Amino acid sequence: MDLAIRDHKIMQFKAELENRKKLLCMKRREIKTNVRDNEFLRNVAEDYEKYNTHIISQKEKQISFLKGLNQYIDNINNDLTLTNNKLEDSKQDQREIIKEITYLKNELDDLVLNDGDINSNSNINE
Repeated sequence: MDLAIRDHKIMQFKAELENRKKLLCMKRREIKTNVRDNEFLRNVAEDYEKYNTHIISQKEKQISFLKGLNQYIDNINNDLTLTNNKLEDSKQDQREIIKEITYLKNELDDLVLNDGDINSNSNINE
């Protein structure tokens, strides 16, 4: 229940933020049209334009950085996937080696046991 309330508040905040962005854009257009009539307003408009340009630049840098970070994470995920695949391959190879060792041990045991029987049989005949 608390999660639903929190999500609802987040949606309200997002809507309010969007409304304020629209209001700022509208005021910016209004200032641009009125700037011709008022020197003070012209200075305010220029300051705002510098600020707006700076904010845009900062947002573009953030986007660029986050894209790079996202690519880095993708590369790590790919490396981890390859590593996991190699680990699974290695485990499979290890299982096959262990099977072969077990097979060879069994053959060796059979040979040793049979050789012991042969020696004991040859001792009986002598």
